Amino acid sequence: MPTGARLALLAALLTVGAGVARAQVTPPDYLVLDTAKTSTMQRELQEAADRGYRLVLGQGSWLLSAIMEKPAEEPPPIDYLLLATSKSGTMQKEMNEAASKGYRFASVLGIGPEVVICMERRRAVTARTHEQKLLATTKIGTMEKELLAEVANGYRFVGQTVFVNWLGNEYVAILERRVP
Repeated sequence: MPTGARLALLAALLTVGAGVARAQVTPPDYLVLDTAKTSTMQRELQEAADRGYRLVLGQGSWLLSAIMEKPAEEPPPIDYLLLATSKSGTMQKEMNEAASKGYRFASVLGIGPEVVICMERRRAVTARTHEQKLLATTKIGTMEKELLAEVANGYRFVGQTVFVNWLGNEYVAILERRVP
């Protein structure tokens, strides 16, 4: 192959390769939600999910806020459900009820007078797939002992939060395990 043809082929390959590389490096698309009302956050979360956004893991703040990311590929339809309460016992009950409808823990979205937890499920799932369990204590040493006991029972740690009340802080570990 003549040198000129080689250079033309190399230039064409580099041009195509650069175009493919640019197409594959699409910058992520983020959305920040922030509101004072749980009902508004529920609506905005679901509207964003319906447009293809998904909750970014590892959140939790003193404000009711959420960061969402739109993946490059279209994700399967998902439903979000917010639970808000000032008592860990009530949160356990509400999480169990949501889990019976196919929801799983997704993230803690707010900590303050009420803790706001987000649960999620694929839209087609309406039956229980996991059990959720809260471990709540005012002593970190107790938390470690209880956590290790529940891990031996098949649970895994998925999140944490703090319930703040007039008695002091109640540290909460959120666990889940697959339903057999």
